[in-house]
Amino acid sequence: MAVGDIVKWIGFPGASISPTLTGPKQLGVIIKIYDENAFYDSNQRVDVMWASGNIGEKLYPQTIEVVNESR
Repeated sequence: MAVGDIVKWIGFPGASISPTLTGPKQLGVIIKIYDENAFYDSNQRVDVMWASGNIGEKLYPQTIEVVNESR
């Protein structure tokens, strides 16, 4: 996962509520990665700019899926 990657919202793993009800339905772009070298993944967070123009701040990487890598 890197800045510039295109992602979609998949929601929280194991959640009983559908991802379509808990988050954005459009694609987004990762604009910032916090604590990129975190020893534990739970410390890492990302900011995503969604196609609607909204910014999701400090999202857990487990709640998004990379659709297209920027590399």
